Amino acid sequence: MKKLVAIVLAAMLLMTGCSTKAPEATGGMKAGTYKATAAGFHGDITLEVTVDAEKITDIQILEQTETEGIGAAALPELVTKVLDNQTLGIDGISGATVTSNGFKTAMEDALTQAGADMDKMTKPVESSSATKEEVTLDADIVVVGGGAAGLTAALSSQQNGNQVILLEKTGVVGGASAMAGAGTMATGSQWQKEDGYEDSPEQLKADMLKNGHNNNDEATLDIYVNTTGAAFDWLVSEDGANVPYQRDGKPTRSYSGQGRGAGVVSSLSESFTTGGGTLMTNTPATELIVEDGVVKGVKASDETKNYTINAKAVILATGGFGANDAMVPEEYKQFVYAGHAGATGDGLKMAEAVNADTFNMEFVNTQPNSMILPSGLGQYCNPGVGGAYAASGAFLVNQDGVRFSNEKGNAWDLMQDMKKNTAQYLIMDQASFDAFNKGMTGSKIYSEEDVEKWLANDGEGNPFMVKADTLEDLAKKMNLPEGVLTETAAKYNETAAAGGTDEFGRELTAPLSAEGPYYALQQYIRYYATLGGLRINESMQVLNTEKQPVEGLYAAGEVVGGLEGDVYMGATLFGWAVTSGFNAGNAASEAIAK
Repeated sequence: MKKLVAIVLAAMLLMTGCSTKAPEATGGMKAGTYKATAAGFHGDITLEVTVDAEKITDIQILEQTETEGIGAAALPELVTKVLDNQTLGIDGISGATVTSNGFKTAMEDALTQAGADMDKMTKPVESSSATKEEVTLDADIVVVGGGAAGLTAALSSQQNGNQVILLEKTGVVGGASAMAGAGTMATGSQWQKEDGYEDSPEQLKADMLKNGHNNNDEATLDIYVNTTGAAFDWLVSEDGANVPYQRDGKPTRSYSGQGRGAGVVSSLSESFTTGGGTLMTNTPATELIVEDGVVKGVKASDETKNYTINAKAVILATGGFGANDAMVPEEYKQFVYAGHAGATGDGLKMAEAVNADTFNMEFVNTQPNSMILPSGLGQYCNPGVGGAYAASGAFLVNQDGVRFSNEKGNAWDLMQDMKKNTAQYLIMDQASFDAFNKGMTGSKIYSEEDVEKWLANDGEGNPFMVKADTLEDLAKKMNLPEGVLTETAAKYNETAAAGGTDEFGRELTAPLSAEGPYYALQQYIRYYATLGGLRINESMQVLNTEKQPVEGLYAAGEVVGGLEGDVYMGATLFGWAVTSGFNAGNAASEAIAK
């Protein structure tokens, strides 16, 4: 658990200056400090609220495990909004809806304890102006979307000497990138060469085509494999973005950003704003400004203003459309969504104004090894499953209590096998369960306190995580056929004891413990990143349906289609975000300088 500090400072950085009128004083409260807890995105949010007879005087976030850069960044803004307006009738933070709801629920509990008049304490905030002010701004380049791609595009544009405005529709920057592990492909980079890893653009392309089952767009793929090294060099160099990345000198194809995705986007954002860039959060772009087929800027709005932003170039970095049920193909909706709430396809819809070409829209990235959080959203378990399988005996069973696949094999193959089931569960002994949780808590996905609460729920709600002293009792909690799980474990242990390879091709090196306790965690297929989108040329320009570039319009990141084929390859999505953003910023800068 982590405590939020410097709440006022953080909130000042996040707030967009809007004028609101607070409701009348509440009155009637019993002065004191009240503690309350409610479920957030990853786990519980615990806060303390101090009141006097008339108003809320202080709010402290005591504990939370929300996503760094998203929910964790939203909490200070929520605190400030409530203190300023003296009501829970504030808007939640866009992009952090679950966190916002959890915060409000805990606040309502605390204020009820204090005897507050909840009708007054939930009164909606009234705008100080019924009519929005019309504002015109000018910039050299406007970037739409504040994830890794947009931040990289904005910073590289700025470093080329341009006046840049970056628009982010949610209250915090980061988007899907803040949820990522930040593994970044570095083929051809200086680090990779110095560390002695043998790689080439040709090999990376071949590997990605194979991984994507040749559904990749080779033109887009060529951009990536031939420029990712230079982009990575810029990303980590002192003269470039100077983003902290982990490096231990071992030969490697990719490197990970310090602080994961949240750390990378925070560093990019700080460099952009301290360098003089204009960052406008809570300001969604609504449409492109188009004159005679040329993009001349964007229109946008916030709570109090409508903006007309004139620019020489626009870079769309608005992410995918995984959170938009109307755009996601029906076949994926059987799985659990694990992406960012802001991935609603805004850039794709805006680009319709210039007849932009889209393709591969039928492909959405899916992955195995997932759990469902209390919020109902999916969460990848990769940091946990690897440790569980290595530490001791751990395996997957389906709804019948039998194994069905090589748990350590290719993710694509495992996923195809999972699709044949109606349910699947990860079975662990104490050693593998401890290793699983070490990986997950170490990645700040949840806390040990969350584990205790989930086990106490004993299979009620999400996640489905149960414990029993014997396999027979565990099977009962899972509603598995009697005796089958015990038989499955015995067969597994027999092969493991012989040091052999099982019928699925997995080499078994450790048995499941002969003594309990035992644990089960239900596993799912998750979907998140969408793999279709805009078609671009080698200059990162958006192409129309006639395959002609749209003058003044560029794109980067997930809004671009075709890179991955029908499934992503590790470290390439985040790598594409920073590579395409870097390229788009440079290309747009070069074009407007002519």
